[in-house]
Amino acid sequence: MVDRDDETQEERALRALQSIWAGGDVGQESSKLADEFTDAHTDRLKGWARRRFRPRDPS
Repeated sequence: MVDRDDETQEERALRALQSIWAGGDVGQESSKLADEFTDAHTDRLKGWARRRFRPRDPS
């Protein structure tokens, strides 16, 4: 099993291409890549929003 947390976006894309070249499902592999990309950017946006809109310290 591959530890995907340590992979870069390029490494994930190359892994998907290798799977497709080996007969993998193009739709499934592209969906996984898109989902990983969307999840990563959604997490970044959530983090930004939490930092940007957190309540100010009244002191």
